[in-house]
Amino acid sequence: MRRFTQYLYEYQQSEKVKNIGFVKVEQGIEEERIQIQARGGNFSSTGKLKVYLICKKGGVYKGVLQGEIERKRPLIQYILTFSKKEIENEVCGIILEDEEHKRYMATWNKETIDVDMISTEPLKEMEIQEEIEIEPKKDVYEKIQRRDLARLPRREWKLANNNFLLHGFYNYHHLLWIEEEGKLYIGVPGVNHAREVQAANAFGFTEFRTMENKEIELNEDEKNPREDFGYFCRRIKRNE
Repeated sequence: MRRFTQYLYEYQQSEKVKNIGFVKVEQGIEEERIQIQARGGNFSSTGKLKVYLICKKGGVYKGVLQGEIERKRPLIQYILTFSKKEIENEVCGIILEDEEHKRYMATWNKETIDVDMISTEPLKEMEIQEEIEIEPKKDVYEKIQRRDLARLPRREWKLANNNFLLHGFYNYHHLLWIEEEGKLYIGVPGVNHAREVQAANAFGFTEFRTMENKEIELNEDEKNPREDFGYFCRRIKRNE
């Protein structure tokens, strides 16, 4: 049995802000046990905390949902037990995430991880059906967060630190994932005026387009009332 303790930190924009508690880890041959204790986190005022294991496969980190914590008191105490047979990949940390997508992370095995680059979307299983005509794929216009760029081919992860992308993301709190006719684009929200166009082109976002409300719904803090608001787009090459 291997036992150790790691600190749990609050993160903002990928930066470690403060220590809010710790996790105690017990690693057995067939089973692992993680005890979480935290206090003083900048949690959202309502809702629950989702608990994810950070799993590593081939240098890629993914959050695997394990459950939710009810927050009835300032002190969080939670014990997670899981079988190693259920988790196929290496477990190297844990993330708590509230309804406002604030994240709190503890890692081990000397891993250095960008908390915003961990994708926590569940994997979608594909069903194969014979002798059924498959409809053509519809175009996709999806509002995403910066950490969702982990879904891109690994060579494109550097986009997460692109200065123009960061500028648009922090102003409008989202990015746009576009799939059209088998082509993939990332869109950065902004206003189509000369100075912005010049900056977008300099950082590789060379196409501007507007979106209809039926294609994507935006909150008030995610848009600009000006008519020339839209998205500066960059084509992404998929893995072949």
